[in-house]
Parts: sequence; structure tokens; C-alpha cells
Amino acid sequence: MHRPRLAPADPRSPRRGPRVALAAAATAAAGTIGLIGPTPGFRADRAVSSTKTDTPQRDVPQVVTVASREVVTDLAATRVDRVFAYTPGVAQQNNFGGLTIFSYAIRGVTTSEIYKNGFPLNRGYPPPPDTQNVERIEVLKGPGGGLFGRSDPGGLVNIITKQPTAERFVEFGNQVDSFGLTRGTIDAGGALNEEGTLLYRFNLAAQGAGSFRDFVDSDRLLVAPVVSWQVTPDTRITVETEFLRNRVVFDRGVIAINGRLGLLPISRFLGEPGQSIAQSSDTMQVRVDHRFNADWQMRFATHFSTGALQGEAAEVRGLRSDLRTVIRDRNVRDYQWDVAIGQAEVVGRFDTAGFGHTLLLGVERESTDSRAQLIRSNFNRDPYALDIYDPVYGQARPPLARQTNNIETITNTALYAQDQIVLGPEWKALIGTRLDVFEQDFRERTTAVRTDQSRAAATPRAGLVYQPLPFLSLYTNVGTSFRPNIGPDAAAASRSGPFAPETGLGYEVGAKLDLFDGALGLTGALFRVERQNVLTADPANSGFSLAAGGVRSQGVELTATGSLSPELKILAGYVFADSVITKDNVLPVGAPLINVPRHSGSLLAVYEVQGGDWKGLGIGGGVRAVGERAGDAANGFTLPGYIAADALAYYRLGNIRLSLNVENLFDTTYYESSLNAFRVFPGSPRRFTGMVSVRF
Repeated sequence: MHRPRLAPADPRSPRRGPRVALAAAATAAAGTIGLIGPTPGFRADRAVSSTKTDTPQRDVPQVVTVASREVVTDLAATRVDRVFAYTPGVAQQNNFGGLTIFSYAIRGVTTSEIYKNGFPLNRGYPPPPDTQNVERIEVLKGPGGGLFGRSDPGGLVNIITKQPTAERFVEFGNQVDSFGLTRGTIDAGGALNEEGTLLYRFNLAAQGAGSFRDFVDSDRLLVAPVVSWQVTPDTRITVETEFLRNRVVFDRGVIAINGRLGLLPISRFLGEPGQSIAQSSDTMQVRVDHRFNADWQMRFATHFSTGALQGEAAEVRGLRSDLRTVIRDRNVRDYQWDVAIGQAEVVGRFDTAGFGHTLLLGVERESTDSRAQLIRSNFNRDPYALDIYDPVYGQARPPLARQTNNIETITNTALYAQDQIVLGPEWKALIGTRLDVFEQDFRERTTAVRTDQSRAAATPRAGLVYQPLPFLSLYTNVGTSFRPNIGPDAAAASRSGPFAPETGLGYEVGAKLDLFDGALGLTGALFRVERQNVLTADPANSGFSLAAGGVRSQGVELTATGSLSPELKILAGYVFADSVITKDNVLPVGAPLINVPRHSGSLLAVYEVQGGDWKGLGIGGGVRAVGERAGDAANGFTLPGYIAADALAYYRLGNIRLSLNVENLFDTTYYESSLNAFRVFPGSPRRFTGMVSVRF
């Protein structure tokens, strides 16, 4: 019998041979390892981030919010964090001067966990991911440690990239905006041989951009070729590479003056014009997918990356008593890193005692080496002062006086197992666990301080789904998390060796409802997340820390994704998150967590004419509402709540798509995030973006 090939973009294939009804229900769509291909519209009824298998979302006791490629295109987003604004439950945190997006909160819990095709990106300081090579963005809500290892209990983001396709096409795009962006893109794919066994995908993006911030500009280049080879009907090899270059003026935003915002224009730049940071990131992923038979398959994958962050910037460190003069220091950074990760996974489907099983077994090995040198001036001796109301730039640069220069080596070996079980026609269960053995060697070469640690931790998870009706799922889950307290900041703040690792516990109950034959999906969840051993200041030793803090976040999340009709698609959500400190040496118990609003919500809606003379015309818009938030850890000032509206329109004419987006339609002044009173990043004022794409 001829066995079905592993499809290039959507590796699902029909099952063969007689099976019992329970096993068929368990595995009709579950069991294939790997990536899920394009999903039309705003609704994605499948996601790989919750189980690493192709399983309908209604059968999984956890929520994954998916932003499809259509969402990315409709928003004219060039960076992933723009899409976060319309992802319920995600709140932006410190953006490291625009250089990363590795600080955000899910359900009120801060994390830096971002993955690409299941591999972590937050090793080193790579540039923010460009959306040109993004097929979909999956946001897993709740603990993901059972599959992904060291992480945070609120959730994580997994970016799925574009994959080779048998369809031969080339698409050219051009995008401009009112702040000086000029961007060109290419997306191409097709077969490289007559048999159709060798496929490719090639994406390119090149841009130069200005900003609403004075003296801030950037350049970016992305080159991402992918090739897949169907070696046999049951074996496919995929080699995926990405080369990303990013240059940006390092920008920490504005400051809060005596706890007050709005005294400075949001365009005011407090660094030094012309000082830039250059980032590079080169990655390669190799995947081998092999099907042994209709019920068993394996996946072997590797991820290699190397990168660097280098450049200079002036940063605000304090405000003098005159409330108009800031003192700054000069910072020269040279960060470099190398990452190698390997994963081997097998999925099998079988029955025991009438129960259907989808079993996933995996092993992972990671090795990360990083080198970080930061040289600074002494702002107490050389204040590098600047009048914030009448800035005079171009002063003589102060001499460099102090440095940190460290080497960090991390290895992690993990074993994980997961079983998706059909207990009956209406009942499904999921159980799993992961064991991580973590080792770190940290050396500060300037002071000869060495910090080593070895940790082992298990992160179990369990969940249950009850489906009284085919379109309704009630679920509950519980899971744990584990994350070592590592890196230069942790090492510098430690007096007595490595900190105890941070641990977490998350649990929830919820419901999933499919309407209009599955075109619209609704979810609702009650959640609670707890974290222990969070780093907190040592009250007896200024400048040092203890792993003794605790935080808790609990609340309600509601989402709606999909289509209300063939013409109208929506992505909407509301989150209430009560996120507070439960234990600390300095901060009061019950104090709110930085940058986390109690109330937040968003609605993106697009109406596209399906017939007649105006077929292909789409109009829509969105509303983002964010409540007030603590502006720093000590709750010394508040970021005010805001409501911002966006508008969009596009027209498809054959192979041509023309679009116009207006971000912040009513030119609302708001503040997106902060780290402290000297690092407050304002949101964008009204921005017009035009885009044209042509597909051949």
C-alpha cells in the first residue's frame, strides 16, 4: 500500500487500518509532530504550542491564542511586538531601548520566553523578530514547562515561520509610513525539481526607518531561505536559515519628573544623537521528519545561532534637584553569544484497555556560551549632564571608568513525556512531565568572581477536558514551572553564591465554544499563577539581592477569534489580572506588579466584501484599552490608562493588494511601558502606513 507523504506545509495524513472508536477520536487530527501550515482568516483551530502535536484546540485543556498571517498583514506589522497589542493577556514590559522584545507579561506574569518553531530565542540579545518570515504567532497561556523547560508560569510565545510550498509564486511588497519608513520585501516559493520533492521558500526584508522620537532611526535586513527535501514518501529533511541585521539608536524614552508624566514632549530624546547599537543574528534549524507507519513517527531537529550586540549609548541615571537636569553615563557594549540545541521526539498512537493514547517522548540538549562586556563612565565624577527642557547635544564624551566583563556557559539536558488520552466519548485527559538538569558556569573576569550552579527540576502538568456537546469543551489544568536565576544581574547582586531557582505554579478552569460550524471560537478562563524565589533587594546589604520574593496573579480572560460571517472576522479579548507582590524584603505585600494593568482589552475587526463590484475591498479597525499600571517596582508613579484606536483599509485587485493603515487614529498620548522613572517609553502618535504587494 502506498503511504501518504509528509506534506510540506501541513503534515497531516489520513489514518489507515481498523481502529476502535476511542482511538480514532483521540488521534483523528493529533499525533503528527512538527509545524502547522497556513490557516485562513483569524481563526486557528489547531496550535502546536500546547502539545507539540497537531491537535484541535477544543481537545486541549489549555488556551493558545493564535495571531495568523492575516492578522500580521492587516496590522501592517513589521515587528512581532506590534501584534502583541491585539493579543489578549499580553502586556509589554521593558524593551531594552528598542533592542529586544524579551520582556512582556502574560496573564500578569513577566517573562522573556519567546520561541521560534519550538526553540528558545531569548539566548543573548538578538534583534526583535521581523514579521516577514512569520506564518503565525502562538501565545500559550499558562505553564509551558512540561514541554519547553525552564520558563515562567504565565505562558510563552512561539513563532511559527513560513515553510516551503509546492505552489510556485513570487510576491513583492513595498511599505512606507509617515515617520520615514521605507521597506521592501520578497516572499517566494515553489518546487526546485520536476518531481516536486525539493521545495523552497525565500523571504527578504530590507528597511530604513525614522521615528516619532527625535534623532532616532534604524535599519534592518532580513534574509531567510528555507529548503525541504522529500527524501522518501515517509521522510522529509528541512533546512531553515535566517540572517538578521539590525541597527538602531539606543533609546530609553522619557522620564517621570517627581512622579509626573507629560511634562516632556513624547518626542524628547535624552541620549546622544548618532550613537547606535548594531545587532546581528544568524540561525539555522535542521529538521528530519520520518513516519515509521500510520501510527508512529519521529522528529529530529537542531537549532544553531550566533549573534552579537555592539555599540555605544548615553543613558539617564538621575535627575538633579532643579528638576530639569539629568545626569547620564556613557555605555559601550560588546555582547556575543553562541547557541546549539538538539531535540529528538517520537509520537505514537495506540490503545490500552479501550483508551486511546497519543504518546510524545522527547529529549533535548542545549549548550549556550555568552560573553558580555559593558564599559561605563562614572556619572558621579563626570555627570554628562543634559537640560531636558533645552537639550544641548554633542558634549565631549566622558572617559570610561568601570566595566563588567563576564563569560557564561550554560548546558541543559532534558527528558520529557506526554500522553493525550481519550477516556470516553466526552472525556479527554493530558498528563506530562519534563526533567531538566541545568548547569551554569559564570565568570566575571574583572573581579575574578566565579559563580557555578547545578540544578535538577521536574515540571509536571495535567489537564482534563469534558465535552458535553461537540462544540463545547470544559477544561481544567495545573502545571509547574522552573527557571534558574542566572545572568550578569543575578551574579552581580549575589553575596553568597547562586540564588535558588524561581519556581511557579499555575492552574485554571475554563470553557471553549465553537460557533458557526467552527468559524468562531470563544474561550473563557479563570486563572491563578504563583511564583516563588523571585529576586528581591536585600534590606541589610544595599546593592545585593535575595531569592525570597513572591508574586501572585489571578483573574479572568475572555477571547473571541474567527468570523461572525463570511465577510466579518474578529480578534478580541478582555483580561482582568490582579497581580500583586505576596512576599518581599522592601516592597509592601499587596503592591501591584510593574506594567501590569488590572483591566485590559482589545478588538480588531475587518469586513471584506465577498462579491459584486467591490469584491476584495476590506475596511476595519481596532481598539486597544489598557488600564493604569505601576510605573516602577516601588509603585512610585503610575502609567495612566489609555484607549487607542486604529483604522485600516485594503483592496485586492487580482494579484495586487493595496492597503492603508492609521495607527492611533485620534492621536492619543499614552505610555506603553516603563522600567523606572528614568526609562518610560511612550506610545506612537498617529502614524499613516501605506503598503502595496504584487504576487505572480
